[in-house]
Formats: sequence, structure tokens, C-alpha cells
Amino acid sequence: MMNEKGENMDQILRYAMNIHEPAEVAEIKHRLLSEPEAQAHLEVMRKSLNLLNEDQALEPPSFNLAKKTILRAKGAKTQTIRFKEKNQSVYQSGNYRTSIRRFDLLVAAGLLIIISGVLAPWLHQTRAQAEKLACANNMREFHKSFQHYASLQADGKFPTVEPNGPRSFAGVYIPTLRQHGLLGDYHSVSCPANQRKLPTETNLEQLAEMYQNKSNPGYQRLTKDAGGDYAYSLGYQNQGSLTGLSNKSPGDSPILADKNSPATSKIALNHGGSGNNVLFVGGHVRWLPTRKQNSIGDDIFLNEDHKLLAGKHLQDHVLAPSHARPYGETGSPD
Repeated sequence: MMNEKGENMDQILRYAMNIHEPAEVAEIKHRLLSEPEAQAHLEVMRKSLNLLNEDQALEPPSFNLAKKTILRAKGAKTQTIRFKEKNQSVYQSGNYRTSIRRFDLLVAAGLLIIISGVLAPWLHQTRAQAEKLACANNMREFHKSFQHYASLQADGKFPTVEPNGPRSFAGVYIPTLRQHGLLGDYHSVSCPANQRKLPTETNLEQLAEMYQNKSNPGYQRLTKDAGGDYAYSLGYQNQGSLTGLSNKSPGDSPILADKNSPATSKIALNHGGSGNNVLFVGGHVRWLPTRKQNSIGDDIFLNEDHKLLAGKHLQDHVLAPSHARPYGETGSPD
């Protein structure tokens, strides 16, 4: 009996051949968006089917081909071959050359290519593209939660990093959303390019309790892991106070992104260091091959002083990994 994986592959194959049931469309499209491997398999299937389609114009097999083949095989088996003739290649026979049709060669070559792994580099590229798309979709789910949270606040603020206290770290947006019931199984603080991991179950009340108990290593561990593979806005200084982004902030203000490597300022941890998915206040996700916004040249991971601290002003955006604090370990200068 075909197992669940086999049934899923059969479903993808029927979709590639356009012979699936109409009722399956929604389920298949959901799988393609959430499963990078399913997208990669679909591309391989379509490419193989295209190779077969190129041979549709060939003439059908000759009449009684199977019977003629059997008779020829029997004749060859009973034929006496002299010793000298044994050294002659059977490939010199014109009938042998013409007996293998182009269709047979095409099918054999297509299977050989897939099985031998010649398509491995292409599959890797397809998988990488699928992971970028899945990561962008994951960020869009967070944007929905950010907007919902902002709608519950009188000032329209998104989850805010505070200058001091238990909420003074970039990853606080996760327990803040959880406190308001705005996280689900479809959210992930792990980029789909890495191993999937659900957000922490800690809420703001538990966070405050952990902070009060200085001997509890759980708080430091939480501040490091809460934000996962993503970097969140630290906010910016506004007339001497720390201000976070809101639903009234400019739509091109970045609020969430793939976090960069702490070992170097040039590459990101996710997607092989090829760039970053960046979520903006307006709700769109943009792929940036560098850590700077091309329009204004703003380094979205450091402030104008080239430090991992809060921005100096509204246009100085700083997206920081979970453990980062807006004023460093010393806290607010106030």
C-alpha cells in the first residue's frame, strides 16, 4: 500500500500532468507554499514531462513490432557464428541501429539524468528559491499579527522594545504577541531555510518573573533565543526618548529581517549569505542582496555610529538579533 509520502508525490505528479481533481487545487497550492521540497519535486516533474512532450511528433511503433523482435531474437539465438565473426561488433548491423527508436533513447536518457543526480545543482537552486518564498510568507504572517496588535493600542504601536527592564531586548516582540494570543502554529521564529522551530511559549508575565530572579539563567537564555533567526526593530531616539515603530510610521520602514551573522557584518545567517528577506511596515517583503537599502543607503543592521544600538532618528533603522538592547548592556542613559 502506498504510504503517505507516496500519495503526496502522486498528488504532485497529477498536478504537474494537469489531471488532478478540482477539489485538490487548494490543498496542493497550500503544500507548494509551505513545503519547499514539494515545489522542487514539481519543477523536476515538469521538466521531465517537457522532455517527453518534445517527442510527440514521432511515428507510432511499426505493426507487430513485439512479434518481429521475438522472431529476430530466436533467429539470432540459433544461428551458428564462426569464430572469426565473434570478434565483429554486433553494432555494425544496420537493422540494430534502426531498431532503437529515438523515443526509447529519450526516456532512458531522462531517467538516467534524474537518477544519476545531474540535476542536483538545479534542484539546489530551486530549493533555495522555494525557501526564500516560504521565509517571505512567514514574515507576512508576522505582519498580520503586528497590525492586529497595533490595532489594540491607543497609539497604534507595534510590539515595543523598552529602554530598560525585562522587555529591553529585540526578541521581546515574540512574548508580546503571545501575551495577546497573536501567535499560532503557522508562525515560526526559525527561517524555513533552517530547521523549523515554533516561537517560545513564554509570555510577558513569565518574562517579568524570570527577570526578577537574577540567579535564573532562563532569562538570559530567553533573550538570546526568543527572536530566533530574525532581527527586529530596536526603535530610534526621539527627543531624548526611545520610540518604536507604529502603524503610522512610513511604509518603507523595515521592521523585521533575516538576522545577520555576529561574526561578520557582510553576510546573513539565512539563505547561504546571499541576502536578506526584509519586512516593511507597509506589509511588503523585499529581497535585499546587501544589508543596505538601495534608496537611501541605510545600513539596516547598525545605526549611524555603526553600532548595534537604537537608531539616532526616524530614518536610522536598526534591526537587531534577539539579545540586542537599544542602549547596550548598560541600559538607558536616562
